Amino acid sequence: MSSRQASTVATLKLPLHRLPLPKTTLQSFLPQIPLDDQPSSQRRSTSFKPTTSGVWARVNPLWAPWPLRVTKDELREMGVDIDNGGQVSVEDVLARWDPTEGSPIEHGDGPNSGDTDNGLKLFSSQTRMKIEPVLLGLSPAALKESLPHLDAGDAEAICNASSTPSSDSATSASREALLDILSGRRVLASEAAPVLKSHEEKPSSNGDVTPVAPVAPVAPGFGPWSTRYCGHQFGVWAGQLGDGRAISVMETESPGGGRQEIQLKGAGRTPFSRSADGLAVLRSGVREFLGCEAVAALGIPTTRSLALLSTSDLPVIREEGPEPPSLLARLAPSFIRIGHFEALNPGEAGRNMRQLFLGGGWLTQDDPVDETDPLGGQGSLEGLGKLVMWCKNELYGMKDKTTGEWVREVAKRNAEMVGMWQVYGYCHGVLNTDNISILGLTIDYGPYAFMDVFDEAHICNHSDPTGLYSYRNQPSRVLFALDKLVGALAPVIGYEALHGGAPISDGWHEGVTKDKVEKWEEKTREVMKGWEDEFWEVERKTERAGWLKRFGIKVPRRSDDRDVIFDYLVLLHDNSMDLNASLRALSSFLPSRVSDASYLDGFLDGLLPASIASPRPEELGRAKEACKAWLTRYASRASEEQEMKAWEEEVVDTSSEAVQKFGETAAAVDAEGNGWEEKRRTVMARTNPRFVLRQWVLEELIAELTALGVGDQAGEEEYAEARKRLARVLDMSNRPFYPWGEGPDADKDDARLCGLGSQDMLGFQCSCSS
Repeated sequence: MSSRQASTVATLKLPLHRLPLPKTTLQSFLPQIPLDDQPSSQRRSTSFKPTTSGVWARVNPLWAPWPLRVTKDELREMGVDIDNGGQVSVEDVLARWDPTEGSPIEHGDGPNSGDTDNGLKLFSSQTRMKIEPVLLGLSPAALKESLPHLDAGDAEAICNASSTPSSDSATSASREALLDILSGRRVLASEAAPVLKSHEEKPSSNGDVTPVAPVAPVAPGFGPWSTRYCGHQFGVWAGQLGDGRAISVMETESPGGGRQEIQLKGAGRTPFSRSADGLAVLRSGVREFLGCEAVAALGIPTTRSLALLSTSDLPVIREEGPEPPSLLARLAPSFIRIGHFEALNPGEAGRNMRQLFLGGGWLTQDDPVDETDPLGGQGSLEGLGKLVMWCKNELYGMKDKTTGEWVREVAKRNAEMVGMWQVYGYCHGVLNTDNISILGLTIDYGPYAFMDVFDEAHICNHSDPTGLYSYRNQPSRVLFALDKLVGALAPVIGYEALHGGAPISDGWHEGVTKDKVEKWEEKTREVMKGWEDEFWEVERKTERAGWLKRFGIKVPRRSDDRDVIFDYLVLLHDNSMDLNASLRALSSFLPSRVSDASYLDGFLDGLLPASIASPRPEELGRAKEACKAWLTRYASRASEEQEMKAWEEEVVDTSSEAVQKFGETAAAVDAEGNGWEEKRRTVMARTNPRFVLRQWVLEELIAELTALGVGDQAGEEEYAEARKRLARVLDMSNRPFYPWGEGPDADKDDARLCGLGSQDMLGFQCSCSS
C-alpha cells in the first residue's frame, strides 16, 4: 500500500515512546560493535579493528558542548571542591549524562506505568533533564506519509498554525514525549527482551481501527545507536568514517508508512566523530529540514524531515565563530549507505590504511595482520554477509533473489533517483560513496542547491573547485559509488553464482581461504557483466521521460531529444535563463496560438522577465528572438494530431485534495470545457514547480531566524515568529506546484519568494562546513 492510499486509512495513533517496533530490528539482526563500559567509550573517537563484523554501536544522544563544560556549582553538586584541590575525571563528568534513572512514563495513555507496549522504557538523569529544547518545525507531510501512526500531540499545530500549547493533558503529554526523546532529555531503551505481543485494538476518533504491526522481541539493551562505515571522498579512499553526529533512536513500522528509522542529526559526539563535536549549526539544520521536504514534493526519492529543534546556551564553534545550534530528526526506512559495505570489504583501498583521530582511542592499528585472513585483514565476510541479508531480505523483500539481482535493483533505484535530480536541476554537492543510500534515496543535504541559470558545469559546493560533483557529473559519480558497492560485494555475488545461485545463509563464509575469495571475485566479474550499461539505460530513460513530462509531450519521438530538450537547454544557457522558472512559465503556453504575433509577444513579455534576473533591454531582445524560433518549432510538435488526441483522453484529478495541493488550476479544467490545451496546461503546471527552494530563500530565512535570536536569547514571542516564518517556507516546499503569488489578488510576498532573487545570489555556493 502506498503512503497516499494509506492516508485514507484510520490508524491507531500512539506517542513516540509507544510506537511498535518492526518484526525484525537492525539491532537484533546485525552484529554490534562492543564498547567498554566507561562513559567516555561512546564519545571517544575510535579507529575500530578493520576485521570487526560489527555495524552498529550503542550511543546515547549527548546534545551538549564538546569539549564538555562544567561549572563550579556543578562540581560542588558532584562533591568536588576544586578551590581546595579537588579533582574530577572526564569519566565522572560524562557519567552525569548516563541515562541510568528509569523514569515512570508520564507521557501518553499510561501515567506512572513503567512499561510501554513495545517493551521499551524511558531513562534519564538529572543532567539530561536540564536540557531545554525548543521545537522550531514539524513537517505535516512527513508525519502523514511516513509516520501516520505517530501521535505528536499539538506539536504540528504549534509549529504550523501558530497555536499555543494545549491545556489537554494527553495532547501535551504526547508532544512532550516527542520533544523529550528527540532532544535526548530522555532515552528510549529496553532492559530485557519482552514477550512478543500485539497492540490492543483501540478505536480512533471516528470509530475505525487499523491495528499497527505486532511488537517485535527486543534484544536486551536495545537503545539508541550509531553506525560505522567507510568511503571514498572526492574519489579518494578516506578510511573509517561513520555516524559522526547522527544517532538513531527508534525503528518503527506501520501499514501506511512502512518501516521507518528515526535518526537525530547533530545529537552529539559518537565514536565516529573523529575531531568534530558531533553538533550541527542552525543553518545546516534549516537547510536539510526544508531540503528533504522540497525534494520529496517533487517526487524524488529522499529521506524525510520530521522535526527541527534548537536550544539556548549551546554555541557551536565553527570557522567564523559561535553559531546557534540545531538538531534535526529525519526519517528513512534505513540510513544504510554504500560506505557500510566498503567498511566490511574495502579491498585494495584499505590495505595498510592507518588513521589517527585526535582525541580518540588507538585500538587496533598495532595489531598484526593475519596473513591467512581471506580478506587480508581488511574487512569481515561474516559482517558483509549479515549486512547483505539485512538489506536484501528485510529492506528490499528480495529473500529469494541472488545478491547480484539485488545489486542490479540497487543500481536501478539510484539511476532513477539521479535521473530525476537532473530533470529538476537538483545538485547534491557531495556524492561521496558514504553519501549514497543503499535504498536509492537522496541523503545528506549539505551544500545542495537547485540550479538557477541552466549550466551543465554548475558547481554548488564551494569545497569542490574541480567540479567533480558538478551537475553534469552527478550520474557518473553515482555510478562510481555503485562500482565500489559491486567490488565490496564481489565475494558474496561470486559465492552464490558458484553454488547454484542460492542466496547466502549463516555460515557461508566458514573455512574460506584467500584463493576462494579470489575465485568468487573473478566469477562476479562474469555475473555482473553489463550492469553499468543497465544503469545508464535506466538513468537516461528516467531523465528523458522526466524532461518530456515537463515539456508536456505525451507521445515521445526520437527527435525530441534534440529538437525539444537539447535545443531548449541550449537556449537557456545562451540567454542566462532560469531552468525552473522558465518551464513554469512555459506551462501556460498555448501551442494553437503561436501564429498570433500579439499573443506570442505577450507570452514572452511574461516569460522572459520571470526567467532572467535583472535583464538589460538588449538581453531581452536577443532572448526574445531566440525564444520565438524555438517556440515555433515546439508549438508544431505539441500540436501534432497524436499529441492532441492523447491530451483529450487525459483524465485530470479535480478532487478537493488535488485542489489543495495544486491550486484552482485543477478545478479550472471543467470550466474550460475539458479542451486538450487546458488539460495540458493543468498537468504541466502540476509538473513544473512554481516555488523552488532557492539559495537566496534559504539564506534569507536563516538570517531572519538568527536575527530573532533562535538558539541564543530568543523568548517565546521570538520563537513563535520563527516558527511562523519557517512554517511558511515549509508549506511552499511541501506544495511547490501551488500557484503561489499568481493571479491579480495574489500575495505579493508569495510572489517574491517564488522569484529569482538578486543577481548576486545566482549560483550561490555553500561549503561542506556545518
